[in-house]
Amino acid sequence: MMGHDLRAFLTEFELTQADFARLLGITLRAVALWVAGERTIPTTVDAYMRVFRLLPLNLRQIELNRLKQKGTNMRDGMFGITFQGQHGKGMGVLIFDSGKVYGTDEAAVRYDGDYIFDEGSGLVGAKVKVTFPPNVKAVQGISNPYEWSIIVETEFDPKQNSGTLTLRTSLGQPLDAQYVFLRSLPEAA
Repeated sequence: MMGHDLRAFLTEFELTQADFARLLGITLRAVALWVAGERTIPTTVDAYMRVFRLLPLNLRQIELNRLKQKGTNMRDGMFGITFQGQHGKGMGVLIFDSGKVYGTDEAAVRYDGDYIFDEGSGLVGAKVKVTFPPNVKAVQGISNPYEWSIIVETEFDPKQNSGTLTLRTSLGQPLDAQYVFLRSLPEAA
């Protein structure tokens, strides 16, 4: 399979390179390199395209509609977050990208997790591991001389440009937070 075969497939099904990347759960950069002929298209991708063409029209259309709806309803991108605890406040940046959440804050705390977009409610449910460097004090007042982590969970409406959050933590102490949408993710890497 060559790049022009992939271009023809995308045209045939009215898919963008970003749509195809989401269908496969891969990076947009990989698809762009395949289309440009700069990287060999894996045989598994060729097989996927053949199976996709063989699907009954109604099943193929359901998958394409779901993909397009997810793309318009879930706004992946960069979000700023500010949070307040009993022992301080903080701010950071989180990136929501194809089901993954990652980021950092002003104290070099790392955020790594997953999210699920519920098309019925229009809300995102996020579960994030928050990893603190040694001797960095959390807004709950806890500090350790070693790296340590907590789990934080929340829900929010990603279509809103800003809003409030309740962050449920594995420490049992919820935190109040504010989020703001900063920008969309670029289409090409």
